[in-house]
Amino acid sequence: MSWTASIVILCFSIPIFWNCSKPKAKTNSEIERLRPKKKVDDRDKDPDLSNREFFDEDAEGNVLKKKEEPVSSPIPSLRTFAQKGAGCKKGNCRNGEGIYVYDSGDVYSGRFSAEQREGWGRIAYSDGDSFEGNWSDDLKSGQGKYVFRDGTIFSGIFTGDGNGKGSYRKGGRTFSCRLENRKLFCKR
Repeated sequence: MSWTASIVILCFSIPIFWNCSKPKAKTNSEIERLRPKKKVDDRDKDPDLSNREFFDEDAEGNVLKKKEEPVSSPIPSLRTFAQKGAGCKKGNCRNGEGIYVYDSGDVYSGRFSAEQREGWGRIAYSDGDSFEGNWSDDLKSGQGKYVFRDGTIFSGIFTGDGNGKGSYRKGGRTFSCRLENRKLFCKR
């Protein structure tokens, strides 16, 4: 190889090696794809539920006249995890058993599959309500029990959208009801 050819190759090689050491700028779509995904809770999926925190009502949707202290959660041990901030607090919240605290203060304990609630689990909502039952694809699905903070209980079959049909017990009486967006609609 001639001396001139060596110089030409060297002149073209140096800029290539020089450019390899610099990190390439990422596009916005690449940055969004690499950013960790935030887990959603039930209120993120239904905008009507976000208003629930700003007033008190009983299980039938009647506004309470004075602010009462919520009845202690039927799952008091889960409430202690909410004080530690959002995120996975115990176990395997990706694929397995775990306890996860949402930004809203809701606490879920149960099975996870692909970072979604799957199988049997319990959730204690920050407003004092709770749900225990089956989950599928991060939604209430199948047999379950919803306990309102006033102690009344709705038991039934929940559909994939989190709504359900079943019975509601209050004051020793049982009603045939449906639960939609955490509100009861009963036949009288």
